[in-house]
Amino acid sequence: MYKAVIIDDEPWTRNVIKSLGQWERLGIEIVGEASDGEMGWSLIKNIYPDIVITDVRMPHLSGLDLIQLIRAESMKASVIVISGYDDYDYVRQALKLGVADYLLKPIKPEELNRQLENCITLLENNATLPQLKVDADFPPDEWGKEYQKILEKLEIQLQLGASKDVLTLLNHLQAFVQEKEGNTPAKFIQIGIYYALLGVLQKYILNIGFTKKDIFQNTDSTYVFNRDSKLEEIIIFFQKLYSQTLQYVDEHTKKKNRLDTDSVCRYLKEHYTDGITLEGVADHFHISKEYLSKMFKNDQQIGFTDYVLKLRMERAKELITVYHAPLKEVGAIVGYIDQAHFYKNFKKYYGITPGEMRESLKSDNK
Repeated sequence: MYKAVIIDDEPWTRNVIKSLGQWERLGIEIVGEASDGEMGWSLIKNIYPDIVITDVRMPHLSGLDLIQLIRAESMKASVIVISGYDDYDYVRQALKLGVADYLLKPIKPEELNRQLENCITLLENNATLPQLKVDADFPPDEWGKEYQKILEKLEIQLQLGASKDVLTLLNHLQAFVQEKEGNTPAKFIQIGIYYALLGVLQKYILNIGFTKKDIFQNTDSTYVFNRDSKLEEIIIFFQKLYSQTLQYVDEHTKKKNRLDTDSVCRYLKEHYTDGITLEGVADHFHISKEYLSKMFKNDQQIGFTDYVLKLRMERAKELITVYHAPLKEVGAIVGYIDQAHFYKNFKKYYGITPGEMRESLKSDNK
């Protein structure tokens, strides 16, 4: 997957770009967002994206200055600039700096995706591309080992599905970093922690056989960096993502492992005449009889024994009233070894004996 960042001070523009891009088809993943050029540059230095989509007019650092910094560092990122109709001079300067292309507002989906395809073509023509990484100064040597141990514990608790412990560790991480760096750590530290936590989450999701799209659907799972971003906000952001992930995995694991009682019903309809028992059916489905009994009652709104009785009684009535089967054979046909037991259950179920049902049928036909 190619990595892309979106840098624009207008949330509406960032959302439009995210909604219009055919990211999955093109093999592009949005790995970061920033609300001004300065924060955008911090992101780019930390993650070395393949594609940068940036506005030309932004506070603190313009899109043009940002592109100049990218080129000065010899980064091979393809850059798309966003401009209004009155920004021609900016666009002309941007083109001189070697941007892939530019988007005019309002952004049109066909133009955006065509330019993204153009970026991919330019990237494919390069022999090597920068890989996703974090700033070489992160984490600082003086507390890097302790920090890594916290991340390792976080990975373990994720694998165990321990939601409370995961949230506790995230809070512990925040307190640990603030103890070392103060209440407002440097932006490169915040960005490094963001991508470390994102990496832990992505690794976990991949290892359990899901994708980010499976879990988050249309939920926005990208944090938008700005000059006022705080470590506490990043931690809260990940508490929500981690909790949502663990909840999704727990629900889908239960569904996956849950007994399909409709399959049990189909099995009973095929075998109820064979003298089946709760224990025998439980063995067939490799579960305990207690679990089978509980799940069957919960899902089918009728107990296992009552369901089997219903199948047998309805078939017995059909044999007596429709097919005129000999009464002494009906019990055995529907799975009863003991004829007296069959008669007792039949009378309890219908309020009359098999013989009385046969006689009432004769009376009705006179």
